[in-house]
Amino acid sequence: MPPHERSSSSTGTIKAEPPLDKTVAPIENTLHLTPLFEIGPNIFTNTRKLWQPVGARGIYGGSVISQSLLAAQLTVPSTFVPHSMHCYFVLSGNPHIPILYHVDIVREGRSFHTRTVQARQRGKAIFTMTCSFTVPQATKIAESDNPEKRIVRHQPVFPTADIRLPEECESESDVIARLLKTGRIDEDMAAEGMKRFERDPFEWRAIGVGQRNPKAKILHPASTSHPDPSLPPAEKVMRQWVRSKAPISDPLYVNPALAYFSDSWFIGTVGRVNSAARRDRVGMMVSLDHTIHFHAGDRTKVDEWLLVETECPWADEERTLVRMRVWSADGTLLASCLQEGMVRLKDGREGEGMEDASSPGAHTPKANL
Repeated sequence: MPPHERSSSSTGTIKAEPPLDKTVAPIENTLHLTPLFEIGPNIFTNTRKLWQPVGARGIYGGSVISQSLLAAQLTVPSTFVPHSMHCYFVLSGNPHIPILYHVDIVREGRSFHTRTVQARQRGKAIFTMTCSFTVPQATKIAESDNPEKRIVRHQPVFPTADIRLPEECESESDVIARLLKTGRIDEDMAAEGMKRFERDPFEWRAIGVGQRNPKAKILHPASTSHPDPSLPPAEKVMRQWVRSKAPISDPLYVNPALAYFSDSWFIGTVGRVNSAARRDRVGMMVSLDHTIHFHAGDRTKVDEWLLVETECPWADEERTLVRMRVWSADGTLLASCLQEGMVRLKDGREGEGMEDASSPGAHTPKANL
């Protein structure tokens, strides 16, 4: 029997899952890929079973986004870093079936390499991605005879006003304890929340929902976490800190790690800024596509605290658009992300029309907290 058919429905991997490598960060274990040379060149599979969030239609979307990027990275020289990736979710990913990542080499130039990746289960594409890699300016300048080369440079202003530091924010375990104590969740939900927190390769510190343009100051004076209810949803922004639970040993995993957490909390932003899309009112919420622009792929460190801002500038036609900015603590804009998703309110049509187009786990890891 061919190796790509020797999978077990209970394991979700083609080959036996190895023990966790305790010498590397949890995210490196999570993203690790196994090359399938016996099938063909530039084909990889997930080394470990992929996670399906509670209540999700399939595997967590960040898993397939990040592993697709990692698979593509494994086919380019180490001097190249990703600068953009454009993804489409096609079918929900089944956690009990291995994924095969097929990488196609589209272009190899001096400054840019282009790759397309198809993630397949049982021969069907569940996810497609096109990404581009480039040589960082620092590398070009170091190898150039003209180190004084001029380039255009600007970025948005880092939102320093009213931003609490990570150590001033509640940890996830603190949030779970508070919600349990105040009766907002029961013991079972608290246990599930702690289980999710323990398996997440990242730790988070929520700042809250504030105003996108603080100069207007349409906020309750007591806290920037509670914007005026009359503030339009498109003017609100959700902010939180995130970092890997352990230092990353292999630089190859840094940008895929950012891609992994970029799908966390993302499409759910619409429910945080618009009460019409609160969890108890939504019948279906799935991601349709995902785009990341890496602005500093050679300087990103996900094992240091990063500020994540998400906002929802538009919702209509049973779809919504969410936008994310990822900042380093020193104010460098590291990445910009966009995602469009379906948001269908409860009206008896849940699941209708989604057989051929749905996100692999559009519910985010923190969706139930």
